[in-house]
Amino acid sequence: MFLGLSAFSQAVKDRNVVPVAVTLNQVLRMTITNGGNIEFVFNTIDDYKNGLSADQVASGSANPGTSEDMYKTDFTISSSTRWALTYGAEEATFIGTDNPLNTLTLDNVGYSITESGLYNFNAAGTIAPAPGNTEALISVPTNNATEVAALQTFPVVLIQDAGSTTDANAGDAADNSFTLNWRCGTTESAGTVPMNTVSLINQSPSPAPDRYVVNVLFELAID
Repeated sequence: MFLGLSAFSQAVKDRNVVPVAVTLNQVLRMTITNGGNIEFVFNTIDDYKNGLSADQVASGSANPGTSEDMYKTDFTISSSTRWALTYGAEEATFIGTDNPLNTLTLDNVGYSITESGLYNFNAAGTIAPAPGNTEALISVPTNNATEVAALQTFPVVLIQDAGSTTDANAGDAADNSFTLNWRCGTTESAGTVPMNTVSLINQSPSPAPDRYVVNVLFELAID
């Protein structure tokens, strides 16, 4: 009588582990490249009547038709995530340096925004509709860079992400490059945040001669 013997072989295995990690360090930086100090000096009656603006033709310029670059602030933003830029004056009014009791309302100063980077303001004010759309930005105070807005007290969201599910405003300085075109006493009132509608020469009481100052704060944060 023969007994049947069954042979069973077991596969040989070896296992190793390779840990894989992804570290996302936040990049969030605003750089002012020009116009970190803006000063409006009123020397003539025409200045008081018409105001001073970055959009005016430069007086005595070697290149007629150029704008007053002294009233421009250029800045870039680099961010690895969707971002929002909040801004505003540190005080409720401009304050006289010769006499701190002298004040000037903030709405005598205004600005417009232009972009020179790859990202644009969404003129429709809605979510960017398709992948690859460069309209990644929204600016409520300037109605998406179509209006002049008066200076306001901090905090006011100046620029933010347009809210697309496929296209963010995250990017580098080549994507997010902007200019604030400042003005004072120009009475531009047709906007979401209108400037003072009365010229400096017609205001009552008349602003006292003084040098009026206020710090304008900018704060960049994750949107």
